[in-house]
Amino acid sequence: MECEEVIKHLKVLYVEDEGEIRELMQEVLAEDFSLFETAADGQEGLAKFIKRDFDCVITDIQMPGIDGLEFAQRVKKIKDVPIIVLTAYSEKERLFKAIDIGVHKYLVKPFTPEKLLKVLCEIFRQKEQIVLGEELLYFKSKGEIKRGEEINKLTKKEKILLDLLLKSPEKIIGIEEIKEAVWPQGDFSQNALRTLIKRLRKKTDKALIQNFSGLGYKIILSKS
Repeated sequence: MECEEVIKHLKVLYVEDEGEIRELMQEVLAEDFSLFETAADGQEGLAKFIKRDFDCVITDIQMPGIDGLEFAQRVKKIKDVPIIVLTAYSEKERLFKAIDIGVHKYLVKPFTPEKLLKVLCEIFRQKEQIVLGEELLYFKSKGEIKRGEEINKLTKKEKILLDLLLKSPEKIIGIEEIKEAVWPQGDFSQNALRTLIKRLRKKTDKALIQNFSGLGYKIILSKS
């Protein structure tokens, strides 16, 4: 999949206290994404992150008030999104702290917009193409399952359920949580759930989704 296709649907938050750099990135990168917003510091960044459902955060590390690492740490407590940290430094201590927080990439300044786009493509190409099993791939944004050479399009409910199960692999997702996510209008029934699971298994693999009677379901991903 081409880079443009991978990132064009993303909503990105870029936090940078240097006005010229922030404005340059806004001018150069805005058209590459569904939404590209900027913030001048960690406090403004947090306010915007809470307000909108961003897919990714890019943040400078050296900022007044809330620095980039503290900002990243707070973001992770709200939502687990990919975070790219930008800095003019490369000390091991900062690198280790960034890894501990769960930062995806540590990008040393100066860098080009093209380099940043490449990093984003690498991160989201991996997230976009999910290996469910041998010769079994899930293309998340398209809602498609590829099994060998066969491609199956998921229905809206099938995609919501699969995405929900994939958020916590190996964890049992309770029936009530599934009900709220897939049937928010309240038209839920046990028979409808069983039918949905059956259809999803048919498009993927019958061993992919495991049933725990009375509790819920969990997804079993290939270890290969």
